[in-house]
Order: sequence, then structure tokens, then C-alpha cells
Amino acid sequence: MKTSTVIAILIGVLLSFASIASAAGYLWAQDAGDRPAQARDLPSIWPSKNGQVPRAVAMPAGEMVAALPPESSAHVLCQALSRQRWEAVLGSPTLREALDGSCHVVTGSLEVFLRLDGTPAPLQNPDPVTVDGHKGEIESVSPQVNSRLNLRLVDAEPSAQVKPFLQIAVSGTAKQPLDELTKSIATAIVHATMTPGPAVPTTSKDGTIPGQRMEPVPQHGIVDAPWPMISWQLCTALTGELGGSGKPRMDGQCTVRGVKAVFSEGTSPRVYPDTLAGRPALVTGDLVAVKLTDDSTQELTLTGDTNLRRLAEAVLPRLLGR
Repeated sequence: MKTSTVIAILIGVLLSFASIASAAGYLWAQDAGDRPAQARDLPSIWPSKNGQVPRAVAMPAGEMVAALPPESSAHVLCQALSRQRWEAVLGSPTLREALDGSCHVVTGSLEVFLRLDGTPAPLQNPDPVTVDGHKGEIESVSPQVNSRLNLRLVDAEPSAQVKPFLQIAVSGTAKQPLDELTKSIATAIVHATMTPGPAVPTTSKDGTIPGQRMEPVPQHGIVDAPWPMISWQLCTALTGELGGSGKPRMDGQCTVRGVKAVFSEGTSPRVYPDTLAGRPALVTGDLVAVKLTDDSTQELTLTGDTNLRRLAEAVLPRLLGR
């Protein structure tokens, strides 16, 4: 066989292999492009530093979601959807935590933050959006990478107790554009937390709100309740023991016949050497302070010219929803 013929055959064989390799590479590239990015594993350590596993809370109704204490609002937003519902919305297994006043939700490929605030988050060139009748704005500079949304839940003016805006931030990768996913999350949260119920009450110049008799929230009482509902429960419990009429305030306080009951969240830690109604307490001559839960700083204090220990023992079971 001539040398030229052998060379021609070898060249043909090499070109054939090259064509097959190129085709295989092209098909692999096409297949890889069609597949979603491989999901990362969920964090092995959870909750993260400073985070809390969401605790069981009572869901607000009406406009009350906008009047939650800051720490409580994070737990409510996380618990508004069950784990199964979160996974259905986000499309994969999830972990949730209350973190610095926000609900933080992660999957293998997504990170979601939700919070309530008195002002909308600053967005870049947002588009108007309406979610279940509530107006807002959405930013999707890169809808495949991140999306942010502000949604006004109530018309009431912002204050220390009223946070009208729901803020949602989503980043990562998903099967649908993240702006659509963000709107789906907002819709689910609104449906879960704004079922028919009371409006945010009007606050007078002295901070008081119209009185309303309110029985304890079963299994929860004033714990993680909206500010007005805390005040109404305090007044109902105190007037039941002391008689007279109560003077509820928007900030979780009620005064009845010179006795003041105050709910607080985020106070500096106390030492509680006593026990009242099964809860750690501090009892002095002119003050009773009760730690309401083991995993929060929520506290009830009573002051006034009466037997505060006896009063606290009488009203605490109701205020804890027992």
C-alpha cells in the first residue's frame, strides 16, 4: 500500500474520532445547560449564630400582624406557613430560624429573609405590584439571582408598635424567576396572617386605645401577641380582680385603679429568685416581674399600691393562656 494512501486513511480515522468527541462534548454541554444548578446541602449546624428555632405562636388576624412586638414578629412570619407549606412554595426541604428580628429560611439553593418594618426597604428601579389587594413594589435587577419586595399591609401610620410594611428578600436559584417566587411567598404570608379580624386601633395623643374586653388567647395569652391584644388582655384580667375600668395603651400597658401592668420585650436580663404560677419571678415591695417564657426576654411587670404577689398569682394563669 502506498504511503500516501496510509496517511489518508489515518487522517480520516483521526477526523472521525474528532467529530465523535466534538459531538459528545456538544451534547454534554447542552445537557448541562438544561439541568438546574446542583443544590447545595442544607446547613449542618442550625440554627445559625444568634438564631432561634421558631417557637409555636398564635397566628394574628385582621391587621394585627402589623402590630407585633419585633421578636415575636420574626417567629410569627416563620410559623405562618408550616414546614410542608414552606417546602411546597420553595420547592425543596427548608430550615427556618428567627434571626435579628427577621424570619430566615434556607433551602439547598435559596435564602429568604422576611421582616416587618415601619418603612419600605430601599429598592433600585422597582416595579409596582399588588398582592392580594395590598400594594407594593418589587425589585428584580436579576430575576434569576435575587429579588426584593415591599408590601404595605395596613394603612395605619408607622410607629414604635405599628410596622405596616412586609419586606421580603430572596436570593439564589429556583425553577421559576425569583420575582415570581417572591410574590408567591408574599401571597402565602398574607393569606396566613391576615384572615378576617380586627383593625389596628386608633391611638390617642396620650398613647391610649379604645378599651375592649378580651379573653385569654388559648395556650398563649399575652405571649407573642400583638400589642393591642396584650393591653386588652391585661385590662380584662386586672378589672376582673380589681373592678373598675381599665386604661389600655398601644404599647402593651394597662392601668386599673392605680395598678399598672406592663408587657416588655428586650429588657436587660434580671435575676428571678422567686416563682409565681410556675414562672420565674422577682418580687419586691413595690414591683413584681415575671419572665413569661424560657426562650425569650418577654416580661410582665406589675406595680402599684396593692398586694402585688397575690394579684400576680391570680392573673398570671389567664395571661399565659392556661
